[in-house]
Amino acid sequence: MKRSILFGKYLIAIVVAVTIFQTGCKREKGMHDATPPVNTTNLTTYDYLKSKSGIYDSLLMLVDKFKGMKQILTSDSVTLFAPSNSSFQLAVQNLNDLRKARGQNPIYLSQLAAGSAGITGSKNIELAKRDSAALDTLVSMYIIKGWYVAADFAIGDGQTVLSVRGDYKMHGQRIFADAEGFQNGGVEAIEYADTKRSLFVAKWSKTQTTSVNIKTKNGYVHLLRTDHVFGFDEYVARMTFVPPPPVAWNLKTDLLFPYWPPASNYYDGQVSAGEVFKKALDGSVLTKFISNVNAGSNYYPTMYWFPRDSVGKTRAAVCNSYTMTTANDSKLYRDRDPRAFKIEATLDPAPWQLRATPLFNDIYQPNPNAVWVQLDVRQDQDWTTNYQQKTFDFTNNVAYTGYRLVILQVGTGSSSQTLFQISEWTMNYRSN
Repeated sequence: MKRSILFGKYLIAIVVAVTIFQTGCKREKGMHDATPPVNTTNLTTYDYLKSKSGIYDSLLMLVDKFKGMKQILTSDSVTLFAPSNSSFQLAVQNLNDLRKARGQNPIYLSQLAAGSAGITGSKNIELAKRDSAALDTLVSMYIIKGWYVAADFAIGDGQTVLSVRGDYKMHGQRIFADAEGFQNGGVEAIEYADTKRSLFVAKWSKTQTTSVNIKTKNGYVHLLRTDHVFGFDEYVARMTFVPPPPVAWNLKTDLLFPYWPPASNYYDGQVSAGEVFKKALDGSVLTKFISNVNAGSNYYPTMYWFPRDSVGKTRAAVCNSYTMTTANDSKLYRDRDPRAFKIEATLDPAPWQLRATPLFNDIYQPNPNAVWVQLDVRQDQDWTTNYQQKTFDFTNNVAYTGYRLVILQVGTGSSSQTLFQISEWTMNYRSN
């Protein structure tokens, strides 16, 4: 009898273990089979945003402005990745920093969303319509067709989804935050990305959610991090953005190189052999130039441009503008951003020379006897995001034989020794 009871207990234990094993080995399924989310509301997606007073006002203002957008969030079956007010504030600040540097007045969301209302002049009306349409497109990137919870982005490397207007391809992938000392042991989140219509993940712009799987009457809502910049990195490029003036140098003939005082023992590529000075000239924000600096000893990189003709002789060129663009991880390493800098120029007929004792690939150096004059100086520059481009105009109509960008301070300036980095630098000429 005892033996029979003991056998029965073993049999029950085996059945339970097999059941657990089979359950754990089942393929993770999509939204239709997912456990119903804990966060459920009887409100529509639009009304849910309205119920969060002071958090999604900017998004709601745009939704109300654009034809059909409110209807989409009220009755269509959609999933919303919701950017908060702070996301819009960051984007607007980036745009107005650029406009301020160019001597333009600030411009805000309500003005852009209004389109051509109150605008005069055919050219201005056309620009206003374009800006309004572009803003509509950016908002649509956060609203995707169909219902998706975090589990739907768990298979493989996630999946591509389509925006409600234009079928623009976005991408979602489920991740887990780190918690309690365990990597990927924290709460469920979604990495949401603008694919930029590219197959190369390195070119995507990404953000993450703080909360997921909020069920509304007509869809799902996932809340984005407050440090996300609305529009990913497209807002400034689209919103009344006038491209920088033409680049003034010719990379095939001109001479460009960085230079540090010999006593510094710094050289190009010392920090990273793959992130040398020429990466700041390659036209791609995905690469960068990074170097050592030492504020205590005034060992900052100085970047030189010497115009030359097709046979390598010195020529003169006029420049009245320049740009700098932050690197791919600027937000993470803000202490590396250029905070103070100046542009100087020389009229010396021989502003550069061969280096007597070449250091690695550095075979040129500036003429130590050349006289330099200051054309522009900037202080307390604040960079707020990755890949942020700023254009700096200054007054000049003199053709100089050499220009240099002198870095005076990086980050907060509180550290005596740190790093400097940028993804792109250009010297430009604006004709009007």
